[in-house]
Amino acid sequence: MANLRIFFTTDIHGSERCFLKFVNAGRFYKANVLILGGDMTGKLIIPIVERNGTYLCELMNSQMTAGSKQELRNLEKRIRDSGYYPYLTTRGELDELRAAPEKQDRLFSQLMCESVKNWTTIAEERIRGTGIQCLISPGNDDRFDIDHIIPRSGYVRNPDGEILQLDGDHEIISLGYSNMTPWKCPRDISEDELAAKIETLTARIRDSQTCIFNMHCPPYNSGLDMAPQLDQRLTPVLAPGGAPVMIPVGSPSVRAAIDKYQPLLGLHGHIHESRATTKLGRTLCVNPGSEYSEGVLRGALVDINGNKIDDFLLTAG
Repeated sequence: MANLRIFFTTDIHGSERCFLKFVNAGRFYKANVLILGGDMTGKLIIPIVERNGTYLCELMNSQMTAGSKQELRNLEKRIRDSGYYPYLTTRGELDELRAAPEKQDRLFSQLMCESVKNWTTIAEERIRGTGIQCLISPGNDDRFDIDHIIPRSGYVRNPDGEILQLDGDHEIISLGYSNMTPWKCPRDISEDELAAKIETLTARIRDSQTCIFNMHCPPYNSGLDMAPQLDQRLTPVLAPGGAPVMIPVGSPSVRAAIDKYQPLLGLHGHIHESRATTKLGRTLCVNPGSEYSEGVLRGALVDINGNKIDDFLLTAG
């Protein structure tokens, strides 16, 4: 049986710095397979307003200025590395955008798709000829606009909703959907819908002993899905000592599928603060967590030997 070394990360939310680290991780860790497990796109546009040769923006509650073209490029890079989309504009256009939410939405989709297309091109260029496989999946927070940008074949592949052969022995099923969240993200669906999508994939598994589940949502009550409990205003509920009350928020459907099929490996994300590994029966499940806003790439390195996992390590850098 074949051996594989997988580097897995997830939830980089538009951070270009994290994405470039991901692309370079194949060579750095001597991995056969790179997997980005979802929530790859950013959340906000950061407008940069030009005024009398000076460029102004607000980034993370701080006023930022650039006084030259080089400083502007540096500022745009800082914005992209933080997970946002810079947009050079004028005060007049910015006022028009703020008055027209539909125009804001179209602009966001445009900038998001341009970023994903650029990232895919970078990944293709750096991975071509290395023999490293690269899988990039959408997650529940990613709009459907990006699905046609990440190719289904080539050096970089979008495996979402499919079963792919990594080699002669190991196949991987991928699903970017999640159970419902308070934010009603693009790929949030009911547990019944999620269970049906999972069953469609698992019904076609050849051998669960060597199969990998790349499911963005972690299994319920697994230790990989602990998040702050929120009240009706989406404010964290605090315990008497002032610490947030943590509760499991993962998917019972994902948990049921893992319990039933006992795949070799479960790769999950979604809950940034729940960086952990656990065993559910014979299945090793990992959530590397996320610290994308700081430019830190959290990941998991897994060595597979046939139908066994030889070693695994949570990474950060």
